[in-house]
Amino acid sequence: MQSIGGPACNVPADYPTIQAAVSVPTCTTVNVAAGSYTENVTIGHALTLRGAQAGRDARTRHGAESTINGGAGPNITITANGVTVDGFTLNGPVSQGTAAIVMMGANSGETIRNVIVNNPGRAASFNTSNTTFQQNLVNNTPTAGDGFQANTNAVQNVTLADNAFHGATAANYNADITIIEGNANIVVTRNASERDGTLIALFKTNGATISDNVVLGDPSSSAVYIGGGDSNVTVTTNAIGGASSAVNVANDFGVGPNSTVTITQNLLRNNVNGVKVGSTAATTANTVAAHRNGLTGNSGFGVDNLSPANVDATCNWWGSKNGPGPVGPGSGDKVTPNVTYSPWLKSPSLESHCGGVTNGHGHGHGEGDDDDD
Repeated sequence: MQSIGGPACNVPADYPTIQAAVSVPTCTTVNVAAGSYTENVTIGHALTLRGAQAGRDARTRHGAESTINGGAGPNITITANGVTVDGFTLNGPVSQGTAAIVMMGANSGETIRNVIVNNPGRAASFNTSNTTFQQNLVNNTPTAGDGFQANTNAVQNVTLADNAFHGATAANYNADITIIEGNANIVVTRNASERDGTLIALFKTNGATISDNVVLGDPSSSAVYIGGGDSNVTVTTNAIGGASSAVNVANDFGVGPNSTVTITQNLLRNNVNGVKVGSTAATTANTVAAHRNGLTGNSGFGVDNLSPANVDATCNWWGSKNGPGPVGPGSGDKVTPNVTYSPWLKSPSLESHCGGVTNGHGHGHGEGDDDDD
């Protein structure tokens, strides 16, 4: 039964193209059958656009897809509030100057879920707040420059959860997720990034939580890049390996120093550096606090502080009961000066008693083996 005029409209049964259906104001749900659609779709009013795989996790599903081929332009452009896109495959544009999904109108309430983006350029450009990206799969090609990028205007209440990214070449790829300016409540959680280099690059953002992500990084890139001008950032319960720095607190572009960066309960293993703090990244002591992390197998440093501001890195597991070296007393991952590392954890359990101590606070010279509680 056809439903011309909606509220549920069907492509191609009711309308021959996706654009024809979404242009009808009374079509509030547009169902797109499996097939290939060569068009550039612009959505100008609140609706739900449902592909054949709507409701099915893009990371694991099988079956016939509703595929949009946008050529050199964006596959989907959203210029309204309250739009949901669910269950498509998008073959994105080659140029990094546009993206498969474009949401640049400072609108609100967008949801992109269960979407496969085959991305040779950029997966998404957005400056919308109250936006969710969830259960998407980004198949980057070696030419890809960006994944999901928030740019131009400040955003707030953005959640990027349960997405998977892979296939990029770290040498010419910026990040899976980039937030150039966030006002509040940026949440990056339960994502997986494999060999792309950087999962999240964060700039000029006040209020972000980066949690429960799994990153197999690249030795030329930082997995979590806190790039400057950031405050009230929490990095917690992530598992990161294979990166140049698992967490890099930086100010490489002169954006400004950071404040209140908390790094806790992460497994930061087999990187070059577990935590790195750049020379101008912090100007106040203990701006960066790293507690109850597993810092093991990092070939450079567990914590590498290049700034003059002390880093509070107490109660971490350094891979050895006798704590970190070489300015520390132990044989675990190394630590630089201007890092408070004592007391430390004496077992790999991140919830264990913080009992390793030395006679100094940042330049210990004791054995640190006097407290077994």
